Amino acid sequence: MEKNSLLKIENLSSGYGSTIIVNDFSFEVEEGQILSITGSNGMGKTTLMKSIMGLIDARVGKVFFKNEDITDVSPDYRSKLGIGYVPQGREIFSALTVEQNILLPIYSRKKLKLNIQAKLQEIYNLFPILKEKKDANGSSLSGGQQQQLAIARALIFDPDIIILDEPAEGIQPSIVKFIGSTLINLSKNLKKAFIVVEQNISLISQLNSDCLLVEKGKLSKKIKSSDLNSIEKARNLLSLHKQT
Repeated sequence: MEKNSLLKIENLSSGYGSTIIVNDFSFEVEEGQILSITGSNGMGKTTLMKSIMGLIDARVGKVFFKNEDITDVSPDYRSKLGIGYVPQGREIFSALTVEQNILLPIYSRKKLKLNIQAKLQEIYNLFPILKEKKDANGSSLSGGQQQQLAIARALIFDPDIIILDEPAEGIQPSIVKFIGSTLINLSKNLKKAFIVVEQNISLISQLNSDCLLVEKGKLSKKIKSSDLNSIEKARNLLSLHKQT
């Protein structure tokens, strides 16, 4: 692996039962890098992310994180190593308060040494609306606020990389732009890496990152960030590829 390579996926295949969904997929992510992954619905993007997190077993191939082979380790161990995950649908606990949702992962780690109040303040600085609503139930939040909450919960352990599955889904454009700016800020200033699975072309363009196009569970094309640095260029290029 290269010196700065954080996560490497090597010839990964996975699926459900006898059906292979992800087929021979390879890519890598470096420290502080944002990588976008796009494709039509049903092409295997979510299955790929779940395979990286260990929620679905790899049939073939390897997953490396910081030079360690983590192909066969549990999702919890991957999280402890520094991989965060924000699933599609956010999975907010509606009966818990905003702050309880943020802190929920901590309760499963009794020996964790963490300045909780300092970490909460960092998160509230990133997402002021969450501080304002910290005592409100998760069910009272809008879709955009819930997405911010899901990202905040993933940040509580200070991971090196966070996987986000369709973070713009069902969210108003102004909040999508805010989330994009937050990811860029975390990438540049704190060297956080992100894998962003997304079909929202505005967000893909804003992130100005390399983008992998997935078709039928395979890597169809890698598109350079320079080809996606405007909404018009991104829309034309991605629309073209999705039609072919």
